Amino acid sequence: MVKIAIFGLGGVAEQIHLPACSLLPNVKVVAACELDNDRRDRMGRRFGIPELYSDPATLLEREKPDIVIVATPPDQHRDLCILALDSGAHVFCEKPFVKSLAEADEVIETAERRRRSVFVNNQYRFMKIYRVAQERIASGEYGKPFLIQCWQQMFHPPSEETNWRSRLVQSTLYEFGTHPLDLLCFFFNDFPLSINAHTPRSCPAIEADVIVQATLRFPGDGLATLIFNRISHAPERYLEMRVDCEQASFRISFGGMARAALDWSRPLGRPTLRFSLVKGGEARLEKGGRS
Repeated sequence: MVKIAIFGLGGVAEQIHLPACSLLPNVKVVAACELDNDRRDRMGRRFGIPELYSDPATLLEREKPDIVIVATPPDQHRDLCILALDSGAHVFCEKPFVKSLAEADEVIETAERRRRSVFVNNQYRFMKIYRVAQERIASGEYGKPFLIQCWQQMFHPPSEETNWRSRLVQSTLYEFGTHPLDLLCFFFNDFPLSINAHTPRSCPAIEADVIVQATLRFPGDGLATLIFNRISHAPERYLEMRVDCEQASFRISFGGMARAALDWSRPLGRPTLRFSLVKGGEARLEKGGRS
C-alpha cells in the first residue's frame, strides 16, 4: 500500500487529488496538512483522512508518507517540496511549480541528492483527447508535425478569481500556460530551441498578463504559436489546438461545446457540414478538405 500525504486542502485537493486517490486500490491517504482549522476538520471528515496536521514537518516525522502531494499556493512550493524530499518522500507538486528557475534548481538538486522523484502536475498530456492524438502522430501515419497553433479566449481577468490566483501578476502564462507549453513538447517530442514571447499591457487597469503571445521554434523546423486572451468578449474557448502534420491536421478542443459548422471544401468542390456535441472535449482528424 502506497502511503500518501497532502499538503493543502484547498479546491484542487478537494476537486482533483482526494477524489483521484480514492479511486486507486493500492493507495491510501494517511494524513493531510492544512492551516485553516475549519477547512481541515471539514475535509478530514468528508474524505475520511485518518490524521490531520497544521504543521508539515510534524506530519512527515510521524506519518512517514511514501509520496507527498503539494497542493498549496505556489509561493510555498519550494520549501514544502524540499521538506518532503529531505524526509525521504517522493513529491507530486501542483503547478505552477515554483516561483523562479533558481528555486526549481534547488528542488531538483534536492531530489537528485535524496534519490527521490518530483513530478509536476501537467496532466493534460494524459487526457484521452491529447493522448490519442499524440499516439496517432507518433505512429508516423500522417508524417511529422511541423506547425502547432494554440489559443485561448475568455473573459477571465484575475479579479474574477476568489483565491490566491486573484493576486498573481504572473497569471495567465504562469498559472495556466504550463499546460499548453507541456502539450507542445508532447506533440513535438522535444523541447523548444527558442521562445519569443510578448505580454502587452492592453488593459492598463489590469497589472497581470491577460494577453500572451508566444512563438516557439522546435528542432527539425517545428514551429508553434500561442495566443491567450483573458479579456476577450468573444464566445469562450478554453483551449484550442491545431497540429498540422505533413499528411493531415488534428484539431483538438478542450471544454464542452455544442457547435455546427458549414464550410466549403475546395478539394471536394462542395460544402461540408459538421456537428459537435461534447462535454469534455474532442479531437478530430482533418484531411482532404473534410473533418
